[in-house]
Amino acid sequence: TNPEVLNLDQEFLRTKLEEFSGATPVIIDGVETTSRERSSDEGRRKARAYLRAQYEALGFNVSEHAYSFSGTNFVAEKTGADTSRFLILSAHLDSFSQFFVNSPGADDDGAGTIGILAIAQALSQQQLQYNLRVLGFDQEELGLFGSRAYAQHLSENGEMAGLIGLVNLEMISYDSDNDGAFHVIDCNENTSAELSDLLVQSVTQSGLPLERWPACTDRSDHAIFWDYNKPAVVVSQHFFGERHSDPNPCYHRNCDTIDNLNFNYMANLTTAIGHMVARVLVGTN
Repeated sequence: TNPEVLNLDQEFLRTKLEEFSGATPVIIDGVETTSRERSSDEGRRKARAYLRAQYEALGFNVSEHAYSFSGTNFVAEKTGADTSRFLILSAHLDSFSQFFVNSPGADDDGAGTIGILAIAQALSQQQLQYNLRVLGFDQEELGLFGSRAYAQHLSENGEMAGLIGLVNLEMISYDSDNDGAFHVIDCNENTSAELSDLLVQSVTQSGLPLERWPACTDRSDHAIFWDYNKPAVVVSQHFFGERHSDPNPCYHRNCDTIDNLNFNYMANLTTAIGHMVARVLVGTN
């Protein structure tokens, strides 16, 4: 397998997540800005503008999918040899906000968003067999509005039939006890377990210090695609399931910043997902 796909740069993850979660200022639309939240209309607009610049620099085709309820999904795509089929990598671009909480969303879900960006960078010079479509779903925190609207859009325009599957990255950077525990969740829906098996194989073959823990949840954007009988999984840190042995204490709080995160763990999990995506889209072993 091309080592570029597997050895994702930990410093890249840190730098980009610092920018995306407001730990360091960035230039957006020619203006230096610090994005400390992604819940307001303006905060989410800045997030999309930031991602647009990143993906256009990698040569991806970038668009936006606006829907009712004042939401806008971010879309970036790299075309493959067979453009009729595509794999979705998704994360939600909004962050949690309620009452006196306006979370920077470094872990939830800046980590998933930037993990996908790192995979996209690793694959940017590869010849793909099928399209890679990146989705930054909007308004997940309000009730999966963005993913629900986008799935309906795919169904209505006839694209859903070409969807190979969806891999959703949801909080992949907190591992305080450094045990490498993670979830890949399919809840035995349709053929989704095939995606789970691919990820577990990637972990094993790469020799990564990660261990899968069982869980089932429909509390993220992947579950919307089960309604259309399409393979979809969510990958996350050890958060779901009956045993919350290592939950992030800053979940949905103002302290969800990069200071609490384990970038070695994030790099390992992102690498495993990148390896899995390469197997599907590049045909590597």
